[in-house]
Amino acid sequence: MQLELPLALAPVAAPKGALRYIQLGSEIVGYRLRRARRRSIGIVVDDVGLRVAAPGHTPIAEVEAFIREKARWVLQKLSEWRAAPKPPVVNWSDGATIALLGAPVTVELLPGRGGISLENGRLGIGLAPRAEPAALRKRGIAWIKERAQTLLGERLALYAASLGVPTPALALSNARKQWGLCREDGQVRLNWRLIHLPLHLIDYVVAHELAHLREMNHSARFWAVVGRLYPDYQKARSELRRCNHQLPIL
Repeated sequence: MQLELPLALAPVAAPKGALRYIQLGSEIVGYRLRRARRRSIGIVVDDVGLRVAAPGHTPIAEVEAFIREKARWVLQKLSEWRAAPKPPVVNWSDGATIALLGAPVTVELLPGRGGISLENGRLGIGLAPRAEPAALRKRGIAWIKERAQTLLGERLALYAASLGVPTPALALSNARKQWGLCREDGQVRLNWRLIHLPLHLIDYVVAHELAHLREMNHSARFWAVVGRLYPDYQKARSELRRCNHQLPIL
């Protein structure tokens, strides 16, 4: 079993499956069809639109009949997604702004220099002269992940000591739909994008996952453990949910 803390929003991986189109009422809707080892047809509407998973032997006519049966739900979810605020997309260039620990940081390109530094709200990234823009993004994200690994490790150790358990193994997660999870073997996985959020929200996520070392569920006993580690967890939990559309797409 793996117990996870859902992620309100995360950058989306490239969609999988063949792109097809179907008419639902007066609207033509694109959908991605993926053949999978499963017994029934499943549909989901997320940040890449309508996705359908179906057993390999299912005829297209049957797949589309199922979609039409769920047309009202599909159109409603697509409408909600279109109306929802969209996360900012970072254009990696000199002067771009990202958030670190809840505070805005300005990217500063340093041609011909080595290393990366963070000082006075500026993230200086050294690059070789005439480097491609993609190199700036690659170096910047690599630095952010390294910083996340260090910070999350420190917070995990701090709260593990409060819980009275050894510091569990930490792995960074790139998951789309969860901030973190705790595995039955004791490993804790934390989303590296937590580094964008204020420290008190990071601490709540850490406390949440560590509490699963005591209770591998979301029972009243589990929340009691969270409360001992992080007394103001209800406020933090609500605030985390309001971060839905604030994480940048790097």
